[in-house]
Amino acid sequence: MNALSAQNAPAHQANNFDAIRMVAALSVLISHHFALLGQFEPSVLQINTLGGFAVLIFFAISGYLVTASWYNDPNLLRFAQRRALRIFPAYIAVIILTAYVLGSFLTSLPLGDYLSHKLTFAYLSNIWMGLISALPGVFEKNPYPVAVNGSLWTIPYEIKCYIALACAAAVGLLRRRLLWLSLITITLLWYQIRFGPDFHQDWKHFREMAAYFLAGSAVFTLQPLWSKRPALYLGLLIVAGLSLWHSGLRYISFLLVVPYAVIYLGTRSTPILRGFGRWGDPSYGIYLIAFPTQQTIIHFLWPSVGSAGILALSILVTTILAYASWHGLEKVAMKFKPRRPSEQRGVSAPKFLMRFLENGSYRFAFLLLLLGACYITWLIACWPGVLGQDSLATMLEVETNREAQAGKPAFWYLYNLLLYGPWRLVEVPILVQSLISVIVSARILSWMLEQRHFKSFWYCLFFVALAPSVLYYSAALYSDGIYTMSMMGMLFEVWICYRARRINSVSAIMLAITLPFALFARPNGLINAVALIALFFALPKLDRWKLVGMALPWLLVALYANSQFKHRAPIGSIFPLALYETVGFMEHRPMGLWEHNKPRISPKSVEALTSNGKTLEHISKFYDHYYWDPLIFNPAGPALLYLSKEAKTTIIREFFKYNLWHNFPAFAASRVNIFLYSALANGEFRHQTQRNISCRKRSHSRKRNSEVLGRTRNSCFGITSHLSIAPCSGHLGLDFF
Repeated sequence: MNALSAQNAPAHQANNFDAIRMVAALSVLISHHFALLGQFEPSVLQINTLGGFAVLIFFAISGYLVTASWYNDPNLLRFAQRRALRIFPAYIAVIILTAYVLGSFLTSLPLGDYLSHKLTFAYLSNIWMGLISALPGVFEKNPYPVAVNGSLWTIPYEIKCYIALACAAAVGLLRRRLLWLSLITITLLWYQIRFGPDFHQDWKHFREMAAYFLAGSAVFTLQPLWSKRPALYLGLLIVAGLSLWHSGLRYISFLLVVPYAVIYLGTRSTPILRGFGRWGDPSYGIYLIAFPTQQTIIHFLWPSVGSAGILALSILVTTILAYASWHGLEKVAMKFKPRRPSEQRGVSAPKFLMRFLENGSYRFAFLLLLLGACYITWLIACWPGVLGQDSLATMLEVETNREAQAGKPAFWYLYNLLLYGPWRLVEVPILVQSLISVIVSARILSWMLEQRHFKSFWYCLFFVALAPSVLYYSAALYSDGIYTMSMMGMLFEVWICYRARRINSVSAIMLAITLPFALFARPNGLINAVALIALFFALPKLDRWKLVGMALPWLLVALYANSQFKHRAPIGSIFPLALYETVGFMEHRPMGLWEHNKPRISPKSVEALTSNGKTLEHISKFYDHYYWDPLIFNPAGPALLYLSKEAKTTIIREFFKYNLWHNFPAFAASRVNIFLYSALANGEFRHQTQRNISCRKRSHSRKRNSEVLGRTRNSCFGITSHLSIAPCSGHLGLDFF
C-alpha cells in the first residue's frame, strides 16, 4: 500500500498527491466498514472492491514516486534507509500497541492468560511480515469475528516491490530507461499470457499490485515524453481504454488508464486539493489504524449505533489517531532520512536535532524512554522465557528461607529477599534491574551524543544496549546481567570523574545507583573497588568525602548481609567447571562411536558422582547444554553441590588428570570456553591497542610539523570513541573507528 513511502519531490507541497492518498485511505476504511458489518463491499465498475481499487491507486503512486526517488539519488543504502524510515516506525508501533494495549483491554481471557498466550506473541511476527491477523479472545463476537487488522497484508507486497526495484537498479537495469521500459512491458505481457486474456482470479493480489506498481514506474520513466502534453496523452489512453473495455478486456483497460490518470491528477496543482497536506500526511496512519479502530467501535457500539454512526465515528477517531501518528512518529522518523552528498554540504542539522544534542536532559529522557520501551517489549514478548534455572534457584532460596541456596553473595540474596520476598512476584526485582540497565545505557549513550561520537553511539546502541544477550541477562533474575551493566556504568563515571577531578551531581547519582551491584552482586565484584580507591586519591578533599558518603552506606549493607546470611556451601569456580564438563563427557556418541558409547570418564569420577546415591542415568537427565544449574539447583535433580568434600576433590583431580585429556575436542567446543577465548582475545586486543598507543607516542615528535593537517583530517573523519580505562592517556582505551 504505500505510496506514502515515497520521498517528497521538491514540488510536493504544491501538488495533489496528499489529497489522492487521503481519499484512497478513507476509501479503504469505507470499504472495510461494510465487510466488518457482514455486508457486501461496494465495487468499482464490478472490477474490484472500493478498498481493493484504492490499494491499486496506492501502488501506482508508489511505483511513480519510488522510481523518482531512485533516479533522484541512485544509492542502494540511502534508498533502503528511506523506505525503512517511512514504512516501519508506524507499522511496528501499530502492531505492538494493538497486541499489548488494545488486545489486553479487549480480550475475553484473563490478562495473564492473554499475555502468555502463544498467539499473542505470534502476532508480533507481523513485524517481519508474518501476516497473523488474530489475537486470543479479541473481537470474537463481532459480525466479522477474530480479525484484528486486515489491512496489514498489503505491506509485505509493497516491500517486495521495493526490493524488486532495488535489485533491478543494483544490476544496472534502470541505467537505461529504454531497457527498464522493455522489461516492464515484457513482465506485463507475461502476466497477460500466463493468466488469461482478462486476468482471471489467479491474477489477484500480489500480481495485480505489482502490475500497478510497475505501471507507475513506467509512467515516471516516460515522463519526458508525456510531460509536455499530459492532457493529450490522458485523452489517448482513455480512448484506448474504452476500446479495450468494449472488447471485454476490462482489467487491461483499467491497468492502461488508471495509473496514468492518477499520476496525472497527482502532479497537478489544484487550488483546493493541493492544500490537503498543510497539516501533515495522515494517509498511511489511516490505512494502518482504521481496521482495529473500526473493529473496536463495532465491538462496543454495534448494533445500538447504526451503520452510518459507526462509519462517521470510525472516520473521526481514525483520522485523529492518524494525525497523531504522523506528527508524533512518522514525521519525526522522516527527519532522519539520509541526504545526498550534494545536499549535505552547507546544510545544518534540524533545529530539534540541535536542541536534542545540546540539551542533556532531553537526550537522556529520550534515550531512557526509547530503551525502556525496548526492554519492556522484550519482557512482554518473551515472558517467562527470560527465567532460567538460575532464576529458579534464587526464587527457591527466598521461598525456603535459604534451605535451598543459589550460591550467590549475601547482598544478592538480601536484594531478592526485599523485592521478591514480600509479594512473590519475580517481576518486581526484574523491573528494578531492567530500569538500572536502561539508566546506565541512556547515560553513556547520551554522553556519546554530547561528544558527537556518532559512530560509537550507533554501534553501542544496537550491539551493546539492545544486544539480545544484554536484554536477556538484564531481564533475568540472574546477578551477572545487573553486575555487568552496573560495573560498566560505575567505571564510566569513575573515568568521567577522574578526568574532571571532581564528582558532579550526575556522576554522584549514577555512582550511588551502580556501586552496590558492581561491588557486591558477584563474588569477584570487590575487585572493582580498585577503581574507586584510585579515584579517591585523584579527587580533592571535598569530593573524597562525597565518594565515601556514597560508598559507605552500601558497604555497611553488604557487611550486614554477610553477617546475617552465611553460605552453607560455597561453590567456587573450579568445581563447577570440572563437574559440568565431566557430566557433559558422559553424553553418548552418535552411531556407536567412541568405544561403543561408553562414557569417557575415569571409574573414580563415576564413583564420586554416584556417591550420594544418584545413578549416572539420573544425573545425565539434568545435564543442560546452556546451564550447569540443573545439576545443582533443580529440586528433582541430583543436587551435586552437596557431594562430600572427598567426592568434590576426586572430581576436580580426575578432571585435570584424566577426563579433560581424553575428551579434549569436546571440551574445546564447550560453551564454557567462549569466555576463555573472549578473555584471551580481549587481552591480546588490549595489548595491541596499547602498543599502537606507544607507537603513536614515539612518533609524536615527528608529526609536530603536520599538526594542523592532522586536526583537519580528524575533523573530517569524526571523533574517535574509546571504551576502557587508560587514565594516563586521558582516553578510555579501545578505538572502535
